[in-house]
Amino acid sequence: MANFKQIADFDVARYMGVRSGLSKCADGFFRDLFVGHNNAFPDETLHGAFDWDGEIIYVPCGYESAFNAWSSIGRFLKHVQSNHDANRKACFVYHCAGVVDGGIIFGNNRKVFCASVYTNTAVQEIFDAKGDCTIDMQSLSVTTDGTIVFKADHVLYILSRSDDAITGYITQTIPLNSRINRFKLLENERDNDFSYVAASEMIKPGATLEGTAKLWLISLKSSSVINRLEMEHIFDFSRHPYKPELIVLGRKLILLSLPDLKTIRSVALSFTGDTGNADLVNTNVVYSPNGQYFALTYADNGDVEIRGAGTLETVYTFNGRGFPLVDMAWDSTGNYLACRFAVPSDPTKSELTVFDIRSQEIVFNITTNHKKEQAGKYPETIFRWSPRTTELACLIDNQRIRIYKPA
Repeated sequence: MANFKQIADFDVARYMGVRSGLSKCADGFFRDLFVGHNNAFPDETLHGAFDWDGEIIYVPCGYESAFNAWSSIGRFLKHVQSNHDANRKACFVYHCAGVVDGGIIFGNNRKVFCASVYTNTAVQEIFDAKGDCTIDMQSLSVTTDGTIVFKADHVLYILSRSDDAITGYITQTIPLNSRINRFKLLENERDNDFSYVAASEMIKPGATLEGTAKLWLISLKSSSVINRLEMEHIFDFSRHPYKPELIVLGRKLILLSLPDLKTIRSVALSFTGDTGNADLVNTNVVYSPNGQYFALTYADNGDVEIRGAGTLETVYTFNGRGFPLVDMAWDSTGNYLACRFAVPSDPTKSELTVFDIRSQEIVFNITTNHKKEQAGKYPETIFRWSPRTTELACLIDNQRIRIYKPA
């Protein structure tokens, strides 16, 4: 059995931009002197949403339209700031590459920017919401060919790269139903020229087993809705990494073919608790990178099931550690699965656990804090796996990032 060891620990709130008009060092000294080295200013603390490409960690700045770039060993690399948005709205970084060489997409609930960390190229504003429109930053995704996809109010925006150096992007829109409650980019390396977006619509509102739902399949190649399927319920879905298949978690587990959404196989699930009133919005299903298994959480005891991708039957189960949260993820090898759980006794804490699929044991566990004013509203994610190696970056206490790898 492998155990994870810490290989880096650094304070990403220390260089959050130039607050006073002085140098970053002067701002850092001011904070150390009057606030303390291990405490950030209130608006400098993070709330998840960092990203990394295995070498560079991209950290949003909490009080300006900017992000900072750090090496994975904790060396500060660059502060990248937009001059388009003067107000202090939180910005979130969600993707590391694929737009330009060394480029990254970032933004707040009103604007989307792209920038390069390797050059002095100015930050480019590529989307500005109009009127009362707001962007769902949790939906912001970037395909391998650089297409940017996100949901703003009840519209899906698809921004594809163009040869025009001035505009940079061609914008296409698809109207969505107001009852859309989950949204996910479906893409793999074998057919990235035909990526999909899947969205689920709650026909009967509510997060209980009594609702009915409709699955939307949207083609980014044709920028159109190509299929819809009404189902008993939909909580989550995941695309097979190399087969044209989609697993859907609802009242049943249903394996569908793509893009026709025909049922290949289905199995019933045994939900625990009061199924008529249970809040099941944090149920998860995620394929392993090799496509052999998928991981599944749906029980209120937090049990994590590993099921065979072909049979849909349970291979083994990891005992629950509390109420499961949404950011379950496999490492690049498929040997490790990271899951986060709410801590019932303290709504400002969550517990991150890593399971070793081979030994079927827990090999890493850490408790993290988040903002007290956000108690009970957990960040979308506070950890990232490296896309190429088995290294795990975690946001600790809203302001530090630690990186771990198997011993």
